Amino acid sequence: MGSKRKRVSKEAGNSSQPSTKRPKQALESNEQPVASTRPEAPELIEKAPFVETPTGDERKREAYLYDFLGSEDINERINAADVIVSSLFGEECVPESVLLRHLEQRLFRGLASGRKASRLGFSLVLTEILGQLFGDKDLAETQYHELSFEKVLGILVEKTDVGGNLPGLEERDHYFGQLFGLECFVRAGILFAEKSRWAQVLDLLIKMAQKKVWLRRQCGWIILQAIPHMKKKTAEKTLQKLSDDGLAQTSEGVAIWLQALARFPKMEVPAKPWRDPLALTSFSSLPAILKDSGRDNTIGETPEAQRKQSNWTAQLHFVWDFILASFILRAEASAEETSKLFEQFWNRVVDEGFFSKNASEAQKFSGFMVFQLMLEGSPELPFIVKTIFSKNLMSCLMNQSAKEDRYLHRAAVKALKAIETEVEKRPHLIEPVLRNLLGNHGSYNFDQRTSSKTVEKVLQNTTPANLQSIMGLLNLKDPSKSGLEYTKYLQTLGNYLFKVASLPPSESSGGKAAGISVAATALEALSGFAYSSSLPESVREGFRARLTSAFAKFVQRPEDIGHLCTVILSIPPPESGDNTVKAACQQATKRLRSLNKAKKATTVTKALALLYAIAVLQFYNEDADAIELFKDLEKCYNKLGDAGQGSEGTSEFLVEILLAMVAQPSSLMRQVSQQVFDAFTHLMSADGIKLLTEPLGAEENEKGQRSLFSTEEDEDLGDAEEAENSDIVDLDDLDSDVDIAELLEGDSLASEDEPEDDSDSDEEDEEDDVEEEALDAGETEELEALGAALDEVLSSSVHKKEGHEKDDDSDMSDMTDSEMMALDEKLAAVFRNRTKKAGKKQARKDAKDTVVNFKHRVLDLVAIFVKKEATLSNPIAFEVLLPLLQLVRTTSAKPLSNKAQEILLNFSKGLKKARTNNIASQAQADAGSNKMDIDIDADGLLRLLKELHVEASKDTSHNFAKAASAASLAVSSALCASTDKTEEVFQLYAQTQLAWYRKEVKVQMAFFQDWLNWCQSHAAAASAASTAPPQTA
Repeated sequence: MGSKRKRVSKEAGNSSQPSTKRPKQALESNEQPVASTRPEAPELIEKAPFVETPTGDERKREAYLYDFLGSEDINERINAADVIVSSLFGEECVPESVLLRHLEQRLFRGLASGRKASRLGFSLVLTEILGQLFGDKDLAETQYHELSFEKVLGILVEKTDVGGNLPGLEERDHYFGQLFGLECFVRAGILFAEKSRWAQVLDLLIKMAQKKVWLRRQCGWIILQAIPHMKKKTAEKTLQKLSDDGLAQTSEGVAIWLQALARFPKMEVPAKPWRDPLALTSFSSLPAILKDSGRDNTIGETPEAQRKQSNWTAQLHFVWDFILASFILRAEASAEETSKLFEQFWNRVVDEGFFSKNASEAQKFSGFMVFQLMLEGSPELPFIVKTIFSKNLMSCLMNQSAKEDRYLHRAAVKALKAIETEVEKRPHLIEPVLRNLLGNHGSYNFDQRTSSKTVEKVLQNTTPANLQSIMGLLNLKDPSKSGLEYTKYLQTLGNYLFKVASLPPSESSGGKAAGISVAATALEALSGFAYSSSLPESVREGFRARLTSAFAKFVQRPEDIGHLCTVILSIPPPESGDNTVKAACQQATKRLRSLNKAKKATTVTKALALLYAIAVLQFYNEDADAIELFKDLEKCYNKLGDAGQGSEGTSEFLVEILLAMVAQPSSLMRQVSQQVFDAFTHLMSADGIKLLTEPLGAEENEKGQRSLFSTEEDEDLGDAEEAENSDIVDLDDLDSDVDIAELLEGDSLASEDEPEDDSDSDEEDEEDDVEEEALDAGETEELEALGAALDEVLSSSVHKKEGHEKDDDSDMSDMTDSEMMALDEKLAAVFRNRTKKAGKKQARKDAKDTVVNFKHRVLDLVAIFVKKEATLSNPIAFEVLLPLLQLVRTTSAKPLSNKAQEILLNFSKGLKKARTNNIASQAQADAGSNKMDIDIDADGLLRLLKELHVEASKDTSHNFAKAASAASLAVSSALCASTDKTEEVFQLYAQTQLAWYRKEVKVQMAFFQDWLNWCQSHAAAASAASTAPPQTA
């Protein structure tokens, strides 16, 4: 009945008011709706005194101001608050009735509103009003005599009173409104002018905290804000009141106690429950209080109150901030005693409380947050970092971070991230953190246990100052203390040393030189294990692999070459071996030592030293090519001479050495070859460049692989091994349907890379489609042939027996042993043939991948040469254009083609830059002259240009035409700028265009458009230069 009457009343109320929905025509006819009169910003509203009975515009003004006061924009709230306060207490204060109306009907009432940010804005105005009334101006005493403190506080209680049967959301809004209002009294700083004021506010806060447990934390926080304004006696009475009302033994009570003791160390505190919450005598009850700080514990309350508990929150309780601040304050007086006290506190309260076996997941989550707070908030207290990595915490941390399906995995990972961040901010923490992660309650293979890279990232902060201590923590004197098997310990140690050895200078706080020393020290340690005769060969191979990878990163920095040579020289030579071989190694080591100690070291001598260092390293790694490399290097050393300028044939010799290095599938060899080639680019001759670019024309198949890497003897040996292995097929390995199905499916050829866009011509797409169809058809034919062969074998055995046909229902159950053996041989022959074909397919694919990878590495060297020599206008640089253009046309690997095109474009840019610099440096040249002072072979370049035009007609794809145009324009610009061959260049373009017009050749139109654009830009530049005023000296 009640609900029915309420519904009728609501309907009646609605019927008595006009409808707020306006007709569409009315809205369209009204050009300026009411909403448009609202000011854009509160500061645009006039700061005029409020009136007692607002009507019309004044009423709208108030509505707009209070609407802005509840805005979510902080600037709008502040500006609106300024206008409201100025309108109340401007040049003339408003009458008391006006102020009372705003307090009752607007401000205190608005605190109970949940609209947007109303509470924040209204609290801002109320704090200012309370300060005007009861603060320094004391307007309540001088002008507003009826507005006493008790009356204003009563208005707050009245307007936010939770009376009657309010819905849950409205009840919550009213409680929060009263809480915000009480906070306004505290922030206004007016509570301690008279003794009774704080007592009234404190009673309301305690009453609210006892009635609604979920508000206890907020009530305690407001009390904490009042403590700095208290006097000693008031603080003592406040603590006594909390003790009497049963709120002392709560997380909020602990925080209030610690804050009061920090302000008044000699204050008198209640005898119960404690004098100091962090004293040893308090540790018996403190764990139970703080253990559920995330859920607001209710110890000390009645059983009915204890049943009222707030929901658990992921936000860490503010009591932990005061606990940390208290320990920091105590450490200033006595660090040693505080260290012992904190160790007791952490072990009993946190480790045995939050991380015990009986602790809940929520408590462990809070424990991780406490750990992060202590780690991040104790910059100058080493005993805290030493203590917080306790036994139960570390066990929980490693278990929870190990797998993603663990309940607290994200919390554990966040704790690990906090460790990495803090060590990065404060590198001096690396030693105590590593000591706890790798030892004590941690694990030497911590990263493996936690499935993380925490230790690796912490090691990136190694500096020369802590290097020795870090190396001591990694390289244990007693490996058994690691808790791992000796082999696993060495593997983990190798990983750690590799990380330190890979540390670039920029990541060390000690600068470039410091970073080099850190990495070099780790490299020496790695090399000691890699070539130690006391370790098993398998372990040494692992260390050598890491050492080689570290060298590859180390050698990327040219300034580190000397340190790398020093590390290699520190490796003891092997005692066993042939005397001749040992003598060659000793000679190479002698050369390396002399080059490394050269007083006037140049880039050439450093590069040669690097080659010797790698040769010695290969010898130590028992590489069969090391002896040949020693001989080649000795010849190269003699050809270079003392001046390092080289003689005839030097560049070819160097190219042979470098190509042999890049042919090896090693990142170190690739990096070394690039560093060395970068130092020798100025010594390259035309024959050397021809030798360098020759592999780019190799076919991308087995034939090309043999031409690049194999000799006839190797081919014969490989064919013999292939023939021998191809006959080994055992049907015992094919006794399951899965194995037979795999053979029937076969290995499909790797598909070619698809074009990145539609810029290629239709002919290329058609060729790709034809190739794919051919592959699919070939594979289908093979599968059909296999099925036919199996059908023939099985049919001959099952359907034909003793010279007559069997019924369709016949099976193989009545076959004799001899017949089964015969069937086995036939099946073996079928699958043997299939295995041979699958092996050949894989061999073709591997051969193509090998050739393409080798070409990629050659292109890296060509790119280095173009980058350095094209900008210096080296005429030999033009030798790379034709091989690069041919590679773009012939390769089937899209990335390889793109890289060659990029080098061609970079060549053009470098040549243009060189021409610009050359013209600018020739002060004696005429204004606007584009002549380049370069010694080039004009006839040779003209022949090259003709070859480029012929090459351009061999492919009509857009990308190839772009590359051909770039190469052709580079040669043409050089000829026109430096020689008298301009007419021949124009004639050649005309001849090519005429052949294209007659359809004798196929060339993209863009090839000629680029040429015309170049001519136009050149003519425009010449015209601008001719009209420019002459420069005066």
